Amino acid sequence: MKKYKKARKMAAILASVLVLDSSLGVVSPYINAYAYTERSATVNATSLNVRSGPGTTYSIVTKLTNGAAVTVTDEKNASDGALWYQIRISGTGGKSVTGYVSKSFLKFPVSYTQDGNFESHLTAEGFPESYKVRLRQLHAQYPQWVFRAQKTNLDWNTAVKEESQVGKTLVHTSSISSWKSMLNGAYNWDTSTWVGFDGSSWVTASEDIVKYYMDPRNFLDETNVFQFLSHSYDSSKQTMDGLQTMIKGTFLAGGSKSGGSTTETTGGSGKASEVGPGGAVSPSKGGSTESSGSGNVSLEAPHASITPKNPRVLMEYGPGASLTGPSSSNTTGTVSGSGSYASMIMNAATQSGVNPYVLAAMIIQEQGSAGNGKSVSGNEPGYEGYYNFFNIEAYQSGSMSAVQRGLWWASQAGNYERPWNTPEKSILGGALYYGNNYVKVGQDTFYLKKFNVQGSNLYKHQYMTNVQGAASEGAVFSKAYNADMKKTALEFKIPVYNNMPETPASQPTGNGNPNNMLSSLNVEGFVMTPTFRRDTLEYNLIVDPTVSNIKVSASPLNSASSVSGTGTIALQSGNNDIKVTVTAQNGNVREYVLHVVRQNNGPTYTSGVGTENSSSGSNSGSSYGPGVSRTKEEENKGTPGGSNVTIAPVGNSNISVQTSNGVILQGPGASAQVTEHAPETVKQIQPQESTSAQKASHSLGDINGDGKVNSQDVLKLQRYILGLEKFSDHEKKAADLNGDGKADSKDILLLKKNILGL
Repeated sequence: MKKYKKARKMAAILASVLVLDSSLGVVSPYINAYAYTERSATVNATSLNVRSGPGTTYSIVTKLTNGAAVTVTDEKNASDGALWYQIRISGTGGKSVTGYVSKSFLKFPVSYTQDGNFESHLTAEGFPESYKVRLRQLHAQYPQWVFRAQKTNLDWNTAVKEESQVGKTLVHTSSISSWKSMLNGAYNWDTSTWVGFDGSSWVTASEDIVKYYMDPRNFLDETNVFQFLSHSYDSSKQTMDGLQTMIKGTFLAGGSKSGGSTTETTGGSGKASEVGPGGAVSPSKGGSTESSGSGNVSLEAPHASITPKNPRVLMEYGPGASLTGPSSSNTTGTVSGSGSYASMIMNAATQSGVNPYVLAAMIIQEQGSAGNGKSVSGNEPGYEGYYNFFNIEAYQSGSMSAVQRGLWWASQAGNYERPWNTPEKSILGGALYYGNNYVKVGQDTFYLKKFNVQGSNLYKHQYMTNVQGAASEGAVFSKAYNADMKKTALEFKIPVYNNMPETPASQPTGNGNPNNMLSSLNVEGFVMTPTFRRDTLEYNLIVDPTVSNIKVSASPLNSASSVSGTGTIALQSGNNDIKVTVTAQNGNVREYVLHVVRQNNGPTYTSGVGTENSSSGSNSGSSYGPGVSRTKEEENKGTPGGSNVTIAPVGNSNISVQTSNGVILQGPGASAQVTEHAPETVKQIQPQESTSAQKASHSLGDINGDGKVNSQDVLKLQRYILGLEKFSDHEKKAADLNGDGKADSKDILLLKKNILGL
């Protein structure tokens, strides 16, 4: 009994300690012992879904690509017992994103033992410290590998901006919104859609995703590092056995038949795919799998090989178009007559000087692992019996699709073994083409093939447009090297830029509609300066000290966005900054600021702007712009100079303005001609002939047809002049106040004067 009582006392004491710890917010040492130790890891999958909970039934938070750096913060079992890791990543704008991924698709670093010789080598090469972290991990795995620093001598931010120009680097339209550019010409704010290039499936990549894929530090893992391996042919290192290892499981493992569709493909049949910009096979419409894994690379987003020719932007074109680099005279080769794709590729490699593994990776990238690309079917209507394995010169042109344009070029007689009326001639000719125009002019890695940061053609003469091209082709390329081959002294050329940030660029993760602009911003009874434009973020307004509050209203350009900061705002003495915030669906925030000053002799609220007197259909008084003051006598009369403004209600087309000196501006109709008269006489607006329907809906100056002539009509006319809005014939006539047949800035001036009674 004594032992039992003693145990009960001990339990009570422990319970008291727990309660005390809880009340003080302290975690006891024995609880802390079970805290999870955070670990760094990298994604080991082509495309990995990050979910809100442990299991595939949870929603997708974001997606990560191969090699992305993550921090493992916890682990939990799914309902089926499978282990999932909770991870933290640095997302869009540096925001931390948390989610869960299957343990099968993360890789933890290998322990690195200090190696003095290797450290000296890294320093001698000039690698920044931020590169060395991952290079040490690679050295621990593959001690024979050699890393060379390619010093570009280019400013990092300049290079990124150059590669982010509209139309130069693309992503598939199904990408998350933070991967898509918001630059002028890349995004249509009115429709909240992105502008397509080379068709509607590809859009301009955002600077954030360009930065991520341009930063070599994000791809220093055993798979993605192969985008930095040389493309030159070396018979002692590149063998038929290595090639067959690489193409195993793809259509290239089989043979072909000339004059018809390719046969004996191991990847299955199915509907042939369209090509992306310049020739990449477009991703399927279905949702992505949990992960394609690293053992069987299945590219979620294909990689364009030819920059599209688009009249909307000034662009450099891909292979075959205005090449400025030196070209070898070796533009012809010898066809072996082999029916095996592997033999065709090896023959092309020996004659072109291009690594056969590179050639295979490019073909798989362009035509898909199953070989479903229409460019290699041999059955494309109008181009039966022609092939274009590398999709050279494949871009949309007029009524021709990218496939048709590429096959037309392949069918023409010329250099590089054209016409390409057999698969072997296409593979050999394409290899000679790529070797002469890219490998032999210094663009001898997948990275430089996409981002040309060397030589005299900086940021130009780039073989592909898709931002993921280099990384994904490098991932395919890596499959050629088995465990034994990876033990050899492979040499990688890795670009280094000036003024790089200390940490690698983060992969953007934000999604949702990014439109965070306003379509309107108004202060009831007052006129802001300048007139509202959605791109203008600051406005000014002067009011009389007797004005204690103002009513601010605003509407978002996209209905998915939210607006805050509007309503009735109390004003303090002196200066007031009123902030109206627009938050887009994806979380992007834009802030508009209205600077309001309470100042003696400033304007006071009146219903003369933007309101209507429902009892009489007339509005007396006026709201003045900043800096316009008025006397007591003028206040009593309503408008500057004692003018009276009468605006007819809906259905009545009469508009008249009478000033204190007796001058009258009046007239019905929708289109008018202003006749000047001497003071004390009448300014008459003579109407042009118009239909009864027009008179009923659009009086002169009432452009939006709401029965009122106010600042809303001024805004509508400004948008029309700026090309942001189209007018119907009725609206054009209502806007043509001076009767010259045009709606322009002269009419804006007249409209403002009419509203203010001037």
